[in-house]
Amino acid sequence: MQKYNTLHYVLALLKAYGIRDIVASPGSQNSTFNYIAQEDSDFKCYSVIDERAAVYVAIGITTETQNPTVITCTGATAARNYMSGMSEAYYRELPIIALTFYNPKINKYSLEPQYTDRSVSQNDIKEISIHLPEIKDDTDKKFVLISLNAALSTAKYKNLPVHIDCPSAYNYSIKTLPTDIWITKHYTENFTQLKSELKNKKFAIFMGEHKKFSKEEENIISEFAVSWNIPVFCDHTSNYHGKNKILISQFRMLNMPQLRPDVIIDMGGISGVYNKGGIFTNAEVWRVVKNYRYGSRHNRKLTKILIGSENNIFKELTIQPQNNKYFDDINQEISKIEIPELPLSMPFVALNLSQYIPANSSLHLAILTSLDSMDYFKLPETIDVFSNVGAFGIDGPLSTVVGQSLVNPHKQQFCITGDLAFFYDMNILGNRHINKNLKIILVNNNKAVLFRLNRLHEDNWGEKTDILVGAAGHNKGGAKGWAESCGFKYLTASTKEEFTTQIKDFCNKDYNAPVLFEVFTDTEDEKLGMRKLLNHNNPIDTQKNDLCLLQKVFSVKNEISRGTKHKVIRVLGAKIKLKVKK
Repeated sequence: MQKYNTLHYVLALLKAYGIRDIVASPGSQNSTFNYIAQEDSDFKCYSVIDERAAVYVAIGITTETQNPTVITCTGATAARNYMSGMSEAYYRELPIIALTFYNPKINKYSLEPQYTDRSVSQNDIKEISIHLPEIKDDTDKKFVLISLNAALSTAKYKNLPVHIDCPSAYNYSIKTLPTDIWITKHYTENFTQLKSELKNKKFAIFMGEHKKFSKEEENIISEFAVSWNIPVFCDHTSNYHGKNKILISQFRMLNMPQLRPDVIIDMGGISGVYNKGGIFTNAEVWRVVKNYRYGSRHNRKLTKILIGSENNIFKELTIQPQNNKYFDDINQEISKIEIPELPLSMPFVALNLSQYIPANSSLHLAILTSLDSMDYFKLPETIDVFSNVGAFGIDGPLSTVVGQSLVNPHKQQFCITGDLAFFYDMNILGNRHINKNLKIILVNNNKAVLFRLNRLHEDNWGEKTDILVGAAGHNKGGAKGWAESCGFKYLTASTKEEFTTQIKDFCNKDYNAPVLFEVFTDTEDEKLGMRKLLNHNNPIDTQKNDLCLLQKVFSVKNEISRGTKHKVIRVLGAKIKLKVKK
């Protein structure tokens, strides 16, 4: 099998996008690229020694052809000479592709010749700049393909200059180009032509975080989904309450690869569901955007970008109802899901909140366990859901929901958060503008328990994860003192019974004050709660869950205390410590 370098993929993608004109300046770092291009009759190559002149020659070519033109040079100061011409291209909106090369074996600390730092550049010489790695595995190849498509489609369809920084490779023996590539096509009108490509395929809408839909917008998407009888995969932050909605995490619970789609029509922003149940595993992706912005989830093959209003796109793609069973098959399996008995944990809290939260409320979900847990449970259609998934940090969940509560004082504003996110943002609770329409659930497991839910961390580090990764042991006293000093009504629960006897009132009672409901949970219950959700259909994993329960009742561990090895036996909460003889 041929060992293709990154530059071979650059050439293959240029050809696939129909980009033919290359203005080449001499040099060693770009020598392999220049050699292969000059031997390929599909490219029309021009030699210009002075890089300052080369970019203006390319501008002249592009002005006449109305197509992108490539300029390429070696390392060192050569690329610096492109700047004035690239500024001209930027302000004239001309698609010049500056292809520079770097030696992957050197860096700014290696004291080797011909190194210049291209990690930053002026804003007005390119629309985007990509830095390509050497391809060593399939992950590298996926990154190279998605990056090249982002750059080349920007040049071709937005008519703007771009910069591609490519590792050099002295590989003159391979004159063929790779075929395991794909390109992204853009559509701005006549979306009806795409209907034929969807027929006889399992396809779905995937919807990330989205602003609230108008009734008209929601109806149009519903009509499209129903006409094809396809699912609309969502998490709660999509704010989609239309027909054929399938929660991503509920699909994940099915663990049925045969129901994964062949094509995904992707829309919206970031989805907070990390594990998407393999929805994208085999899928070709079409992306719907109002304004051009390149992006593909999980670096999947993005073959189409549909640019325009969501209303127009889905109207044009709607058909007469078809005898398609794809949504029905998924929905039938979803209907069989039975939520198991859960311990006091974030999933248990989310389940109960989903049952008692009053209609026409707003819910803010903190990153990350709060957001992930709620996605397993359906919410009333009148609930608006939000989360700070843009930059996806733990910052600001309380401040955000406070802001929402201020401008809409007659709407109940709920927030569910873990302890790290809560104490990170606790100062806002002292703000004098806070209204009584604010209700917060704080699930306090005294750490970032999501790291203990991660099998990679748990299997390798176990309780040691708590030291620095999970940051356990802070804010030991809980939030009671702070909440009450800020004028909040404070509720607390440490058992399921305490929680279930208060959750209905918390959601619906008027306390004439903002409310904080602090729920104390432990790590083992959190782990067990999530495992029960994920493995309820898997008898083998159910046995693992039963083992977890057994381990809570009876466990044996080795322990070293003051240099002496002991066998520690726990039975029904009692601890027996036996000295081990040498």
